[in-house]
Amino acid sequence: MSRFFQNVNDSESSDSDFSSSSDSEISENELEQKQTSTTASGRFARAAYDSDSDTDVKRVMKNPREKQMEETVKLSTDILKAMRTDEWQAVSVDYEKLLPVVKKLTNLLKGDSLPRVFIRCLAKLEDRTIKDGMNKEQLSKLKAADARAFNKMKQRMRKDNKSYAKDISSYRENPVDSADEEASAANAVVESDSDDEDQAVPSTQTARAVPKAKQAARDSDMDSDDSQWDMDDSEVSSSESEDERQVGFSRWLKKAPTKDESSVKKTKKDRSQRSTPAPAAQADEDEDDGFTTVGKGGKVAKKVEVTAESLNKHLKAIRDARGRKGTDKKETVVMLDSLLGVAGNALQRCKVLMTLISAQFDESSGQSYMPVEQWKRSQCSINELLSTLEANRQLSIFETADAHDDDSDVAYAGEEATLRGSVVSFIDRLDDEFTRSLQTIDPHTPDYIERMRDSVPLYVTIARAQSYFERAGLQESLCRVVLRRIEHLYYRTDQVNSQVEAAAAALKTSGESRIVSGGDIESVVHGLCTFLYQHADPLLRMRAMLMHIFNHALHKRYYVARDLLLMSHIQESAHQADINTQVLYNRALAQMGLAAFRLGLVREAFEHTVELMSSGHQRELLAQGVGQMRTQQLSPAEEQLQRQRQLPFHININLELLECVFLTASMLIEIPFMASANANPETRRTATCRVFRRMLDYNERQVFLGPPENTRDHIMAAAKALADGDWVAARDFIQAIKIWSLLPDCEEIKDMMASKIQIEALRTYLFTYSTQFESVGLDDLATMFDLPRGKVYSLLARMVYQDELQASLDEVSGVLVFSRANFEASSRLQQTALMMSNKVNAFADINERMFELKNNGGQAPGDRQGNADQGGRGQGDRDSRSNYQRGPGGGNRDAQRNRKDGGAGGNRNNNGRNNNNNNRRGGGNQQRRGGRQ
Repeated sequence: MSRFFQNVNDSESSDSDFSSSSDSEISENELEQKQTSTTASGRFARAAYDSDSDTDVKRVMKNPREKQMEETVKLSTDILKAMRTDEWQAVSVDYEKLLPVVKKLTNLLKGDSLPRVFIRCLAKLEDRTIKDGMNKEQLSKLKAADARAFNKMKQRMRKDNKSYAKDISSYRENPVDSADEEASAANAVVESDSDDEDQAVPSTQTARAVPKAKQAARDSDMDSDDSQWDMDDSEVSSSESEDERQVGFSRWLKKAPTKDESSVKKTKKDRSQRSTPAPAAQADEDEDDGFTTVGKGGKVAKKVEVTAESLNKHLKAIRDARGRKGTDKKETVVMLDSLLGVAGNALQRCKVLMTLISAQFDESSGQSYMPVEQWKRSQCSINELLSTLEANRQLSIFETADAHDDDSDVAYAGEEATLRGSVVSFIDRLDDEFTRSLQTIDPHTPDYIERMRDSVPLYVTIARAQSYFERAGLQESLCRVVLRRIEHLYYRTDQVNSQVEAAAAALKTSGESRIVSGGDIESVVHGLCTFLYQHADPLLRMRAMLMHIFNHALHKRYYVARDLLLMSHIQESAHQADINTQVLYNRALAQMGLAAFRLGLVREAFEHTVELMSSGHQRELLAQGVGQMRTQQLSPAEEQLQRQRQLPFHININLELLECVFLTASMLIEIPFMASANANPETRRTATCRVFRRMLDYNERQVFLGPPENTRDHIMAAAKALADGDWVAARDFIQAIKIWSLLPDCEEIKDMMASKIQIEALRTYLFTYSTQFESVGLDDLATMFDLPRGKVYSLLARMVYQDELQASLDEVSGVLVFSRANFEASSRLQQTALMMSNKVNAFADINERMFELKNNGGQAPGDRQGNADQGGRGQGDRDSRSNYQRGPGGGNRDAQRNRKDGGAGGNRNNNGRNNNNNNRRGGGNQQRRGGRQ
């Protein structure tokens, strides 16, 4: 018999021996003899023996509820571990597995609470992804897959955590930081669930008995695996020997944990958790945990107690560490919060608050904008600093004061003291961060509206800072804060500003300002601007002037705004200012154009907006967008600078409304001008508005034109109707534009445009048909254009006075009599015929001159006569020379002609005939020239 089958028989016999003695105990010696009896070639037989013997091992029967519970706990724990090491790809994968398991578990629990470790996992994920988040610098340090997984988990948390909001809120009220307590709670749930199913599931005591040797080996294996970090060398060797006693799959079967195992697991998990620096306020709670905080290099971190006496030393250490590589900004903020609670007097409190505000701003560096929660914390710190300064008026903060780094502030008793710092820089940074957040947030989302609600508390903070600077006498800082306050007021209407001032008055705790004496909003803005006119530097004064002009134009006070602009001469030096001031200047001009149009001043509205709208870069000039030029491509740095200069969405001027006003004004100016140019060829034909003329030409070249759809189509259709004299259609097209509803006085503007269209239609009609009539009645014109007779008379009188019409008014008969000059070119056909005749005459004159030059040897007759008078060769000399040079044939012909004519007399007659021909030709030319003259 072969050796292989012999081993198999041995294994079968050993199997039968084991089954026959299953009721008795097998000693460890017998088990070792059976293991050593097999040879190396019987390896597969031994594996078969192991698999057969493993079937007799004690097994735990689990219901589906227990399985799903354990799977939920395991996946939640894995997610927490992966999150600590920023392995977000693994977190995403485990989270996708966890959701269907939790769904099944929820159905099985039938209303019972979910495992606490799962709720803790959701809460930690929400804190890590949404509340804390990661800036661009932190995301760049991650792998690309982990960064994408992080962003994906951030979106999933916002969506999925809504279903567990109640459980998460209850967890936050009583958080469990130790994972062992959660595991024990989950095991308790499992045990309570298994007790209910003891009747349906066979008890573990009725299962087949397992040999004590194997049970002991399994227990020792479990102990050796769980306590591997606390073993000494002897324990490790013993555990290895016990592991060798177990064979096959018996080592990997599930075993119920004992008390010793759970305690070992707890110790191991607590040691493996990442240690985080605790605040000083929680240091007393962690004293008796039994652990020692270990810092870098394995050194034991000493517990630091901060008192009012040692506050300056710790504050100086924090200031020195600011900006260094490796400094934890969040930890710095936490430490400063703890120092703020230790401050013993107002002087120390102000010093800690100034450092805390700077650290809070540094915490968000590198991000597109400061997170809203951090911004609110910074605002609260600034308000607390202002409250401290208001309560302790003997304290003042300015940039040129001496630094207080010694411990003398411990004995501060309320005397006058100064601190080095800059409160206005905190206000500027807070306002800039608010503007950056509005620039970044999508304006069409509720987040933008929610963010806008913080503008009123920010305005209150600026007003409180203004009161402090007035009291402290800091003139430069006061001017900067006043300008910030104007920036929050100038673009709003008086109705909105009145509500803002009322809300600010309710929240404001400081006294009244000396700059603003109260009253309506117009007086408030006027007082703030007047203060800057008197005390600010030229740049701030210019910006205040432009904002004041914008505010006047916004409230339809066009003439006041125009006078301010002309008296300040800003238009002469605006091109030399910085870009932000130039943007403000463009905004003021655009708003003045809108104000002039609202008052019916069409020519002024056109002049204010023509330069801006003809450039083709309205968005860039008004800082309302970034556009690419055709011949120039912006670099990423330039594009980023333009985006940083953009204004928030709620401050923007409506470009569609501005374009509508510009095109409507251009139509009312350009259409009558075109009609006058066609009626009088001597007038200049240069277009007043090239943009409008280009649009009109393009519209006329179109083969098919449908009904007007947008603003531009309506204006082009109205322009055509106005040129044809159909003022009713033009009025209907203009009034059908929907953008007029954005103006506060919409109906008044529509009535104004209707009257303007009637007047311009009358002017266009007179320019077009002035060559067809000898006279026209005023009553007929008033009826045709639905205008009062007095209005028609004043309009015609102005046109006659300005030489726009060659006519005279007959007041007695009530007619307009056109002069004879209008009938010289009575129609376009006659004008075209006259132009063609002039061009033909000029062409004929040129041809005759060319013919004369060819026949006379390249010289004009006048040059030839002049040479003869000066003593040169005359005509006879040139003729004789030419006859001499002709050759024999020519000479014979001349000789024959002379003989027939009788010699010299014949020559004289010949010369006379030639002269007569020349005289006739010259006379004909002079006659034609005289006829043309």
